[in-house]
Amino acid sequence: MKNFYAIQFVFITELLVYLLLFPHNGFAQHFAGYATVGAQSEYSIISGHYADSLNNGIGAGFFSFVPLCDWCMVHGGITYNRFSLAESSNSSMQVFGISIIPSLFYIFPYHFTVYAGTGISLQYYTLSAIKTDKSDSTAKAGLVIRAGVSKNIFTHTLIAAECGYALSELSHKKFQTVTFSLKCGYQFALHPPEYYIAKEKEKEALIKHKIQQSFNKGVEHIQAKDASGALRYFTQVLSLDPNHKESREYVATINQAMQQYDSAVRLIAHNKDFEALPLINAASHYIMDAEKLYTQLQQKHKPDIPDLINRAIEAFNNKDYDECITKMNIVLLIDPDNTVAKGYIVRSKRIKETIKKLQ
Repeated sequence: MKNFYAIQFVFITELLVYLLLFPHNGFAQHFAGYATVGAQSEYSIISGHYADSLNNGIGAGFFSFVPLCDWCMVHGGITYNRFSLAESSNSSMQVFGISIIPSLFYIFPYHFTVYAGTGISLQYYTLSAIKTDKSDSTAKAGLVIRAGVSKNIFTHTLIAAECGYALSELSHKKFQTVTFSLKCGYQFALHPPEYYIAKEKEKEALIKHKIQQSFNKGVEHIQAKDASGALRYFTQVLSLDPNHKESREYVATINQAMQQYDSAVRLIAHNKDFEALPLINAASHYIMDAEKLYTQLQQKHKPDIPDLINRAIEAFNNKDYDECITKMNIVLLIDPDNTVAKGYIVRSKRIKETIKKLQ
């Protein structure tokens, strides 16, 4: 029996993997909004009191899925099962059942849906002893629990794998079964096409609103120099619209600023403040901690400005205009309003352009 359960588990697992990985079909119908009717086959395992007196059975029947909204449906079924007696294979018990199960469902990408629910069932039992030509029958109500996974494939077609548990009374004892079933059904629309067009437009409008709302929140965090918060909101936008141009640009810029900040911190740790200044300045536009660190570096190196200017002028006099520009740019990073640095940068660039034209 343990081997049998293991085989059943492997079978159901493989089927679930197949359903999950089955290629998406552009013509497949959406689960919500489409009712499904179809046929099913099932294998029922006897548990509890009757496990020793009845063999496991096979059955077939019909089922229906009728969605009521985007997360709830009514799952109905009409089934027939046959169980042979353990002591006499010539005798059997037949069970005709009708079930109604309110169920919850959730739709994953690629039209992959899981569902589960608990409901009631009405079962009609008929016991036939062939050798003695005797029979007995009774009708009982019971409890049924079912959970499954379904996949929309092709046009108007749905397949499902399901596991269920049923409990009812039989001869004053509990009759319990665990059932594995496979279903295949046809889907048809519950509403006219105009309804789905309106629903789709409503969904698109809601998504656009969420995108704009998240984007605005991201911009607010950018203005507050909260890079992590901004990145979170822009990522939400991209999850709804991967082609949103502004969000993609912001994400790239923020990631670059974070890398610049990390590099600057490492340079400062190795006493390379001047090399860190351009990086920390760029990161300070998006990261509050970077702005604070940039201000600290400016205050720290203000006394170094005269020496930097003298070295830059010396480079200018030696016609090393690139070095002059480099040194004066460092001065401007420390003191953005320094007129001497601005003047020498302009003169150095003009001389370089003149030299280039004469070459």
